[in-house]
Amino acid sequence: MRHLRTFFRVIIETGLGIKRSGWSNWLVVSILAIALTIFGGILQVTMTMKNVVAAFGSQLEVSAYLKDGYQPKRVAREISQIPEVQLVEIVTKDVAWDEMKSTFKVASLANPLPNTLHIRASSPEAVEAVAAKVKLLSAVENIRYPLNVARKINEFRHFIEIAGFAITAALSAATLTVIGNTIHLLIESRQREIEILSLMGVSPFYIKGPFVLQGAAYGAGSAAVAILVLVGVHIYLDPYLTDQLVSLAPFLPRNIEYGMWQTFGVMLGLGVLVGAGGSAWTSGKYIKI
Repeated sequence: MRHLRTFFRVIIETGLGIKRSGWSNWLVVSILAIALTIFGGILQVTMTMKNVVAAFGSQLEVSAYLKDGYQPKRVAREISQIPEVQLVEIVTKDVAWDEMKSTFKVASLANPLPNTLHIRASSPEAVEAVAAKVKLLSAVENIRYPLNVARKINEFRHFIEIAGFAITAALSAATLTVIGNTIHLLIESRQREIEILSLMGVSPFYIKGPFVLQGAAYGAGSAAVAILVLVGVHIYLDPYLTDQLVSLAPFLPRNIEYGMWQTFGVMLGLGVLVGAGGSAWTSGKYIKI
């Protein structure tokens, strides 16, 4: 019962501390909310682009053109033994020639097309390795694989990720500074009270707890503001962006975006961590018990 009363008293002191901070509350929440909005947006974009690359990569195929005199089924069995290979599809020269004649008007001549194997790798990262191994086979005359698109998407995603995290780190550092100054001012205003409580043998949790909880409240409030902003952006832009992606690449699923709830959970955790961590560091530095 005593611990419960202490906890409620710490909650009350936290509320009083927020009330005493005045305009500093808005400054802290605003800066941290901007940082979390950028962080959440970057996280959503980079993870969605990762899903796009994965979906695109699952459609990437290595096309191997065989030399005359080699049996496609035998070569396909040999290629299927490569660990990174997921699927091998055989397109014989006769089938390819019939499809070409049904699509285009071609002169009556001997079939010039080679037997072709379409090889799907287990992951986008494995496409290049599979292509290198297939190219070494004596039965393969030439190979072709469109890897550059997936590589460019990945490079752009890495750039966005690094730039976004750098901006988030800078804003988080600024937020820590503002939180530290705010908590420091509160500690200075209550210095005499803190000294008396310390001399009375009051537990450190009772003295430092309100400051740490105040920082955590800043983080939770900032995360809530940032989440509301991202929800509005998501509702407004998501249908348009999804339609554009699907129109450009019909094989992409419509639910390609990264889950919003995961993003919100990370944002809330980061906000509380930054707020409570900054307050704990400041209270530990200026309160000597």
